[in-house]
Amino acid sequence: MMQEFVQEMENVVREAIYDIHTAIPGTIVNFDPVSGTATVKPSGKIGMKNGEKLEYPQIIRVPVIFPRGEHFAIAYPVAPGDGCLIIVCENDMKPWASNGKETDSNMKFDLTNSVCIPGLFRKGNEAAKKAVAENAVVLQNEETEVVLKKDGIIAGYQENYIQMGKTSVSIGCSGCGISVGRNGIYIEGDLNVNGTVSSKEGEAE
Repeated sequence: MMQEFVQEMENVVREAIYDIHTAIPGTIVNFDPVSGTATVKPSGKIGMKNGEKLEYPQIIRVPVIFPRGEHFAIAYPVAPGDGCLIIVCENDMKPWASNGKETDSNMKFDLTNSVCIPGLFRKGNEAAKKAVAENAVVLQNEETEVVLKKDGIIAGYQENYIQMGKTSVSIGCSGCGISVGRNGIYIEGDLNVNGTVSSKEGEAE
């Protein structure tokens, strides 16, 4: 009798959790930067109560999470095919989206109450490898890269770069360069001046 009761309780719990969704990896279908929402497609399949497995439907008007405050924001392009993590909120999102307007919905953990975080991919990337190797924050957009270290900043595009440290600032471009530091200014390459060069002793054309 007790075993049958326990089994029945397990069946009830198992049936209930089929309607609960929490967090699912997914893919961006499209993104609207004006509304800040996306259409997303969860990966995998839904297990139905009868044992059948069905494809997840696309979810529309899903708020996309970027690092953001009242007076700052960090944003980057979100494109169809990008990976994301879909987080299913416990309660109805409509009161939040409408700035407090209450609804009659009592849905919990429903797919329509999702938000998503872009940037979930199946493998790492070169920026992550460099960030770990150099203990730095790395911003990378194809051939353009900014590396923020504890002792300085390096911004580069192909062979050109700007480097700023505690005691000097350097600029390099196409085999030429200039370095400004405590010991003076050093220039590598031809110097062409259009205007006046001044010094404490006077001026030279």
